[in-house]
Amino acid sequence: MNRKRFAGWCWALAAALFISCGDDDVTGSLSYDSPAIFFAEGETAPVTVHFTASNLNSFTVSSKPTGWDDIVLNAASQTVTVTPPTSFDNGEAKTGSVVLSGTGGGGATGSASLFVGVVGRADLSAQRANSYIINKKETNYLIDVEHRSDNTSLATASVGVIWQSRTNLIQYLTLENGKASFYVGAETDGEDPIKSGNAVIGAYDAAGALLWSWHVWAADYDPSQAAGQCTFNGYTMMDRNLGALASSNESIDKLLASYGLYYQWGRKDPFIGPTTYSFASGSVATIYNGNNSSVTVTPVASSTSNGTQDYARLNPQIFISGVSDSDYDWLWSHDATLWTAPGSAKSLYDPCPEGWRVAPAAAFEGLTPTAESLAWANTKYSVTLGKEGVTSLFMGTGRRTYHDGKFQNLYFSDAQPMSTRADEAQPWIGLYWTSNAAGENLSTALYFHYGNAEAVQTAYSLRRANGLPVRCVKAE
Repeated sequence: MNRKRFAGWCWALAAALFISCGDDDVTGSLSYDSPAIFFAEGETAPVTVHFTASNLNSFTVSSKPTGWDDIVLNAASQTVTVTPPTSFDNGEAKTGSVVLSGTGGGGATGSASLFVGVVGRADLSAQRANSYIINKKETNYLIDVEHRSDNTSLATASVGVIWQSRTNLIQYLTLENGKASFYVGAETDGEDPIKSGNAVIGAYDAAGALLWSWHVWAADYDPSQAAGQCTFNGYTMMDRNLGALASSNESIDKLLASYGLYYQWGRKDPFIGPTTYSFASGSVATIYNGNNSSVTVTPVASSTSNGTQDYARLNPQIFISGVSDSDYDWLWSHDATLWTAPGSAKSLYDPCPEGWRVAPAAAFEGLTPTAESLAWANTKYSVTLGKEGVTSLFMGTGRRTYHDGKFQNLYFSDAQPMSTRADEAQPWIGLYWTSNAAGENLSTALYFHYGNAEAVQTAYSLRRANGLPVRCVKAE
């Protein structure tokens, strides 16, 4: 073999090897332009969804729900058209996924999943509030994200999950004609209620800046029904804390679920509760972002830049701790009007759902623990408070302390209240924010503790940077 032929053969071999190596590195990507298609019961009109592919040129529908036979793939236009079944026989699914698979040169592959379902639909976009209670399982919910609770317009370009208390609580979240569209499924524990939990959804402008946020409270609970209410001092009150997933002390799980969420006085956005019902570690429960990854949030100290309404609005997940220069208020320049004072209109920053507002101190006036709930064997970190034959269970939820956002409680030593770290005390102290301010830099809380049979205190002054639970009353 002459040198010229040998050199040409070597060059061809090297080129082939290079191409082969390059082919091995080829990857494909495939995605639907929308994550889900929701059909109402009885709806039969087909819906078409476009998909986008990279390095793929051959496509097939590799999986679909049982009974969903009318699915048309158009590879040329890169669309999938779905027509729901007209009826469902035994074994056929009302919900499922249409999986699209693709292949390309060099062994490139990709797949994408489209949720399809004949589900309920609940349009709450007429409501104006900072939180929404949703209680219907397997339902497509819609909320207005182009207006604040005072009806001020927002230039919303996208939506996202800021945090959620469990993975896959808020599913298939998209912006649809000015509304956040999302799906909440069902539990899989046999009883099959709504998948319960809490989340905060944000609206973002075209540059990706957060504009406003809303609390989504998913629970098997309807506060509009008499069974979910109690009436004290003329105020119709929810029978559980805002964000609570239960109202019971029957088990450790129920206790923790009944704590609800925690609020810094005057802020509309909630904070998650403790990891354990007994505050054993003083740590907060885990929260997750929209990608179902756990989120770590570090408190920041109030300052001229951090202790503002704008900072709080742009950082709803961040606990703003109080410092001496802010008088231990999260807000550097105090504002005693952020939550509703008795007799006034519901405020812009009130965290309760539409038709409800933060309870004023007058709603708790004269409540007294029942004798049975004071027995140590029965208290289970909770006390039943009542007046004139009406009772409601109140959890000893302690607080997220103003100086670092960790859980801390109070205990009594020789009848003197002592402050202690959470791992040295149990949560038998009840502290609940009221809407009342107490001067320039303090606000009042409902206060009770185990073993005290006297009427609760309703004017217990606390620093506003503390995180406490809230009860809502009808805004009448």
